[in-house]
Parts: sequence; C-alpha cells; structure tokens
Amino acid sequence: MTGGLVTDDEVARELAGHPGWRRAGRTLVRTTRMRDFEDALAFVERVGATAVDYGRRPDMCITENNRVQLTIANLHHAGFTLAELRLARKVDAILDEHHPDATSV
Repeated sequence: MTGGLVTDDEVARELAGHPGWRRAGRTLVRTTRMRDFEDALAFVERVGATAVDYGRRPDMCITENNRVQLTIANLHHAGFTLAELRLARKVDAILDEHHPDATSV
C-alpha cells in the first residue's frame, strides 16, 4: 500500500487482520453488539469524534437497542484508499480500548 487507491488484494489482506469487518461492494461494514444502549451510544460518539481526523465519516446506526452497524465508504466513489482502511483500524482501536466486551455480529 503506497498511497492513493488500494487493490482488492490489499483490502483483503488488511481485513484478514481485523476480524469483524467485511467488504460489501464498495464499502467496509462492521456490526458490533454492545452491552446496552448507553454503551452503543458512547461507542458511536467516540467513532464520530475520531472520524474527523481521517476526513471520513462512517454511516452509523444503532439497532435493536445495542447493535451498532458501521459502514465506511469513499464518498468520491473511487474505490478504497488508505483513509478507509485507517478508519477501520481506528474503530478497532476504540473497541479494544473502550469496549473490550463488544462482540462482532
């Protein structure tokens, strides 16, 4: 990964190291079950604050009271870049640090 667009193989290798993420067309998707609604909301707020650093803002949705679905896409519809992959790693770091009991759905 040298910058700009990344290849499908590079995306697959990156996702292999980050369980919970899956590719859905031109998006990266992760659904996570949190302890309760308050935990889900805190997670969404942390991700929202962090997303600004990367110039990407994932779609985020809380469903069933404690499930959070995140969708990361390149808004320019140009494929995946390092920015989308960095944001996915940042989400994982938030989960590891603040929500270690969360489970992937």
